[in-house]
Amino acid sequence: MSSCFIGVDFGKTNVRFGLTEETPRLRYFTKRPYTRGSPDEMHEQIFAGIDHALSESGYHREDLLGIGIDVPAVVNRETGNILWGPDWDFMAGASLTRPIAQRYGVPVVADVDTLMPTWGELWAGVGKTCRRFAIITWGTGLGAGLVIDGEVQEYPNHLFPEFGHSRVSDDDWPCVCGARGCVNALVSGCGIAKHGRLAVESGKPTKLRQICGDKPEQVNSSMVFEAANQGDDVARAIVDRVAVLLGRLCANVVLTVQPEKIVIVGGLAERSKWVLDRINQTMGEGCWFISKGLMHCEVMGSELGDRAGVLGAIRKVQKKVGR
Repeated sequence: MSSCFIGVDFGKTNVRFGLTEETPRLRYFTKRPYTRGSPDEMHEQIFAGIDHALSESGYHREDLLGIGIDVPAVVNRETGNILWGPDWDFMAGASLTRPIAQRYGVPVVADVDTLMPTWGELWAGVGKTCRRFAIITWGTGLGAGLVIDGEVQEYPNHLFPEFGHSRVSDDDWPCVCGARGCVNALVSGCGIAKHGRLAVESGKPTKLRQICGDKPEQVNSSMVFEAANQGDDVARAIVDRVAVLLGRLCANVVLTVQPEKIVIVGGLAERSKWVLDRINQTMGEGCWFISKGLMHCEVMGSELGDRAGVLGAIRKVQKKVGR
């Protein structure tokens, strides 16, 4: 049996485990819910997932060369300590990596859930043919990543590109980061749900009312997309506005760093092709580099689906061990 690497990708409610050898081919992949708890309880869940991945794929601990972990928080890249994250405040100050490295005796790296998918895209996705691109992670939140000349952009103080917290409208909705009016607050899954909830509460005629059982507090982003895809005018207007705001954001990204591609990673990117078309249209209209024919940039959905995070986590630990 050859050597292997394991990637762990935490979302808001689910965690994914993936295993590869040297190439991006996943020999094991699973997604399961996780329970938030103390650092010890979190590590026990990670241990169980890693042990199960090794057992199910036929590998042993001695085959393991490294573990990468993708988390929705800012991480100290040297110590693995969780520095800040609104969804991971229960882990603040604790080292995510140290107990895992002690248990398995291999290098362990952890980083924010925008950088890891960027590593994944560079290794196994659009990076196979493109050396200058941006990613937008579009799901519960809205994150960002950049690759310039084939290099993932990682910044001092354990930071990273964060254009998901730019302002592209006059709305002043509060954001989880503490600011107001961030595009993240308006177009993330939570933001889309809020748009839908407000529409139902206002009494607008919309299929959302039936879909949510006339309970506005139950509205989520999936319901909004479902109603939009059924031709509901209110829901389509919500999704169209979200696409326009994303298109403005992408125009700003093009004007700043001139990427060849902008790749949207996350479940929301797969909802409707017309949303991507609208994003591209708005980006082109709002960026004179594109409208004047000086360059071309396309916004596209990721081909990696929900595997981008685990693949990126694996690639980053591979780089750490010199592979």
